[in-house]
Amino acid sequence: MENFSIRTRITEKEYSKIMYIGLYRKPVFIAACILGVYYFVTVILDRLKIITYYSSTPYLEIFLCLFLLLLPTLIVLASLRQLRSNPSFQHEITYTIGENGITIQGLTFKGEFQWAHVIKRKEINKFLILYHSKRMGNFIDKTKLTAEQLQFIKSKVKGR
Repeated sequence: MENFSIRTRITEKEYSKIMYIGLYRKPVFIAACILGVYYFVTVILDRLKIITYYSSTPYLEIFLCLFLLLLPTLIVLASLRQLRSNPSFQHEITYTIGENGITIQGLTFKGEFQWAHVIKRKEINKFLILYHSKRMGNFIDKTKLTAEQLQFIKSKVKGR
């Protein structure tokens, strides 16, 4: 296939939405949320005297409830801080995709990745995320790709 280019800029709102979706797909966060809701319900029911579950004020349970329910938000806020601190992500990024790999060019940087270095891909909402490490990936707007171009990228990053 002939090389093709697309330009993408991810907003903070889109990034945070993708982060929440990614976090709430993980079984650990689902279990933590269920446990947090459980603590919340038992503390509320105990305070309303519907059940007598705790003999004293359940400070530990209140803390665990808040921590477990707010953990995904804390992670998203930390990620947004990293996004804001890097001015390279505030501008549009041009992805040139070809047979050998991907060339990424922003306002102040340029990088190249061979297909062998793309370890996995994920599709979340309108973005295709190509990971080149466990924690770092590139967000490509799928709406700007044709069906043929999307299929080409998927064929280069098979089943990962």
